[in-house]
This record gives sequence, structure tokens and C-alpha cells, in this order.
Amino acid sequence: MAMNHALNTYQKTAVETADPLQLIILCYDAAIRDLKEARDLHEKHDMDAAYRKIRHAQDIITELLVGLDYERGGDIAKNLNRLYNFVLRRLMGINSREDTAIYGHLIKILSELKSAWDELKLRAHDASGMDAGAPARSWQASA
Repeated sequence: MAMNHALNTYQKTAVETADPLQLIILCYDAAIRDLKEARDLHEKHDMDAAYRKIRHAQDIITELLVGLDYERGGDIAKNLNRLYNFVLRRLMGINSREDTAIYGHLIKILSELKSAWDELKLRAHDASGMDAGAPARSWQASA
């Protein structure tokens, strides 16, 4: 119980102190983790628990979707909108009889997007001359 509380406190602090780019990356991490856990639960036929994980992943993807800045993000924001909506539609359509391969496909999409954001964060830090552990205060989220 104490370990779980410590982990929750660490995660809360990580979110509260993260820069906008890191928050996006944390969202991807959480959604990917949720989908991996949902897949495992689905394979064990524990659909109630799987659906809870799916709903949490949907909430995260929805937050990413509503956070898109179409004015500054342009075509990137439009393309992310399409991808997020595709993922959301697929998550809404999962049922207990479905093959669990859909999870792998969605995890791959989110993992590739997360890798792009990781690269962007690395480039932002390199361009600003900051080390990887320092917050990028001058960066503004555009997508």
C-alpha cells in the first residue's frame, strides 16, 4: 500500500512539474500502458476490467484531441485529429468476441506518435542548449 501511494505521488509530481511537451509524452505513455493492460485483461476474458482500461485510454486520447491547436499546428494538427479519431472509433468498437490483435495495431500507432514527440522534445532541448533533464520553458505546444 505504501509503495502504491509513493508511486501515485511520484506520478502526480511528474505531471504537475512537466512542461507541455512532456505532458503530451506522458499522455501517450499512459494510453499505451492502458491498451497493453486492456489487451492482457481481454485475453484473460476479464472484460469489465479491460473496458475500464479502454475507457481510460479513450479519455486520454480525447484530451489529446481537444488540445490540438489547428491555427498553429496546421496540417499536423489535422492529421493528428484524424489519427486520434481513428483510434477512438476502434476503441469504441472493441467487444468481448473481437480478436485482441486490434490492440497491437493501436499500440503501434500511439507508439510511433510518441516516438515523434520524443524526437521533438530532444530537438527542442538540443536547440535551446538545455540538458535533457531541464524543463523547456520556451517551448509552446502547437499540436
